[in-house]
Amino acid sequence: MNWLFAFLLTVAIELPIVVAWAPRDRRRRIAVDAFAANLLTHSAAWYLVRSLAAPWLLVEIGVAAVEALVYRGVSRLTWSRALAASCCANGVTAALSFVF
Repeated sequence: MNWLFAFLLTVAIELPIVVAWAPRDRRRRIAVDAFAANLLTHSAAWYLVRSLAAPWLLVEIGVAAVEALVYRGVSRLTWSRALAASCCANGVTAALSFVF
C-alpha cells in the first residue's frame, strides 16, 4: 500500500469519528483541524515505521497523543472529548491496519 492511499483511507475513517465527538457548533472547525493533524502525524508515523523501523505500537500511541493535543489546544475540545476522539479514531484505524 502506498502512502497516499493509506493517508486517504485514514482520513476517510478518522474524520467522521473525530467530528462526531465535537460539539455541533465546532464540527466544521474540527474537521479541518483533524485533517491537518492527520497530515502531520500520518506522514511522521509512516516515515518512522517504514524507514526507521520504529515500534508500531509506540508510534500509534505517539500519534494518538499528538492528535489529542491538537484537538484540545487548537480545536478547543475538552480534555475528555479530545482524548476520546483521538483514541477512538486511532484505535479504529490501528485495528483496520491489520486488514489492509
